[in-house]
This record gives sequence, structure tokens and C-alpha cells, in this order.
Amino acid sequence: MDGEKMKIVFFTETYLPQVNGVATSTSLFRKYLEKRGHDVFIIAPIAPKGDHKVLKVPGVRFPMEKQHIISIPVKKRIRDFIHGFDPDVIHSHTPFILGFFALKIQQDFGIPHVHTYHTLLVEYRHYIPPPIRPSRSVVEEFSAWFCNQVDHVIAPTEEIRKELVKYGVEKEITVIPTGIDIDSFRGENRFDVRKKHGIGKDERIILFAGRLAKEKNVFFTLRIFKRLVEEGRKVSFIIAGDGPLRMDIEEALDEWEIKNKVVLTGYLRRDDLIEYYKQSDLFIFASLTETQGLVVLESLAAGTPVVAIAEKGIKDVLEDGRGALLVKGEDEDDFLVKVKSILDDDSKRERLSKLGIEYVEEKWSMDSAVEKLLKIYGNLSRKEKKIYHIPRIFETVMRKLEKIENRIFVGS
Repeated sequence: MDGEKMKIVFFTETYLPQVNGVATSTSLFRKYLEKRGHDVFIIAPIAPKGDHKVLKVPGVRFPMEKQHIISIPVKKRIRDFIHGFDPDVIHSHTPFILGFFALKIQQDFGIPHVHTYHTLLVEYRHYIPPPIRPSRSVVEEFSAWFCNQVDHVIAPTEEIRKELVKYGVEKEITVIPTGIDIDSFRGENRFDVRKKHGIGKDERIILFAGRLAKEKNVFFTLRIFKRLVEEGRKVSFIIAGDGPLRMDIEEALDEWEIKNKVVLTGYLRRDDLIEYYKQSDLFIFASLTETQGLVVLESLAAGTPVVAIAEKGIKDVLEDGRGALLVKGEDEDDFLVKVKSILDDDSKRERLSKLGIEYVEEKWSMDSAVEKLLKIYGNLSRKEKKIYHIPRIFETVMRKLEKIENRIFVGS
């Protein structure tokens, strides 16, 4: 299989035009695999208009997170597609509903199955109401069980690889970070961010991009910005993204009387988000739970320096001084000092901008990531059909999902 043109199917619960790390990762790997001549199809509950390489399955909105869609796969449709396309490898990017269907396809067709463990699931348990919220150990056991069913596991960072080993994953794990599509950050600006939001030329633009959710530690960055405003600095804060904390953030901005200094963009198309990266003076990020943290690398690729807390995936992908200044722990005073050191020194900001671009080009190209992925694909081969002991509760859930009437499906 190595060196040949391959047919690949991605199973993912999130895809373009959604803006998040998994959607970005799957779309970039697809783009760069296709550039090399491979044939890639996506199975997902959401798809860009006119994209004929996505098999879109029905879905319903997740009650606690309206922008997320729970897949309701149609078994016959997926099986018919797989039978006709006859892929060389399937690659799941979710351990949930579509992940289980990927396991069934692996089982029934004997197709090699690679899984990327994108998200540190134990840090997202708070989205499930307390009566049914699983314990940390249950989530760890489930993660290990799923990963041990596939043929090869990919972790975006070394820290995640170690975490999976600690859970009890015995299958081979390869670290392949999602690379950066550097070319997309080059070229002329498509629109003027300052003009769009009425931001003066003498104001510094500070940017955050990500979901407005507890795990992103957004209020830490808001407190940093509030202190800058209280010092009388000419700054504006653009928050690119949306999520369950939006109303709480709006209330805080009113209470702190800084609403006129903050722009909440809501969800942005990816090509629009790139303009915000390129035209900002500084990117700040305080998440403590990132698997990789693509947004910080994208900011560096755009030439915008970063100040971030060195936790989880962030400390794995950034090097202090190479476009970014890192802070140990939630130390607001140290974070603020580093932010001001960039805002107050144009030569330092320009130097960090140049170093950040060089760092991303050297360490984080998509070509390198795809080369590693293809090596894994090439080492796999079809196997005899194998019976996987899928827990009965999940078999029951899948059967019930298949019977849900079409009238409850929502457009996406």
C-alpha cells in the first residue's frame, strides 16, 4: 500500500464550516492528502455547501451546545457507501457515535482503522448534567477501551500520548500534531478589521480566538484586558468565537464598564478568522486544557505574537521567545507584565513576529505531518473480519438512534 494512491474515509462529528480544532485538523489533513493525489471522503453531520466529498449524515443539535450536532448515522447508507468506495483505510476523529460506526465498518469489512484522540475528554465532563456525569476513571477506561479496538492511535502531542498510556492504551501510539497551512496566512488583506469594528489606528488590537467555554479560561484573559483599560491604555479586545459563556461575558463587560472596548464577533468563517489573526497586535490565550492549541500556532503563522499559559498542549507546541512569551500557571501579574512588554515595545513585537513565522515554518508544516500519517497508513493492511465486543449500552443507543424519525432532524 505504501507509495500507492490511497482511498481514505474520515469519520468525524465536526467539520467545516464549523470553526474548532477538530474541524480544522480534519479539513487540513484532507487538503494535503488530496494534494498528493489521494482520494479522501468525509462522513460527518455537517458539510460545506457544494462539497461532494462529504457523506452528510443526519443529526440533532446537542441541547447544552447548540453549535454541536449529534450524529444519527443511517447504517445502510454508510455501509453502501463503504462497499462502493472500498477504502484502503478508515480514520476516525471521534470516539462517539460515528466512532462506533467506524468500529463496525472495521469489524464487518476488515478495513484498517486509525484513530486520532483529539480531545482530552476528562476535561469536558462538565457538559454532562451531574445525575449522569461519568467519573474521571470511567472516561479514562472508555478512552482506553476505544483506542485498544483500532489498529493505530494518533496523539496530537507527546503529553496526550503519555496520558493515553496511563489510561491503559496498549496499541501503538504515534505523535502527529496538526500542521499549519502556512500559505493561507499570506497575501493581501481581504477587509479592514479596524474599519469593520470602528477601532482607531492608535489603538492596539488584542485577540482571543476559541469557544467561549469554561475550559478555555476566557475570564482570565478578560481580567487581564480590564487591568490594561484601568491603566488608561489605548487597547481593544476582539473575542472571536461563541459558546455557552457568551451571556456571562456580556454581563461582566457591562458590570466592568468596558463593553465599548470589546468586540464579540461570534463564530467566524475560517478565511475571515485569518484576517483577524493577521491584523491584530497580540494574541492572548489562557486555556489550561488544550490538546494541541492550533490557534496559538495560527497566530504565529500570521505574524502576531502570543502570550499564553504554558499548560497541557500549549507547552508542547510553543517555545518561549520564539514568537511567544509563556507564563507558568495562572499568574495574572506575570501574564500582564509579558503582555505590556510586547505592547510597549514595537521592536520587540516585530522581532517576535518574525521569529514566530520562522518557528511555524520550521516546525509545523502540514507537509511534514501528512508524510508521517501516510507512513502509518502504508504500514497497515486489511485483516480478517474480527468481532469486537462493543458494550451493550452503546449497541442499544445506536439501534435507538437509527429508529429516530426524520422529522426531528435539523439542517446543518
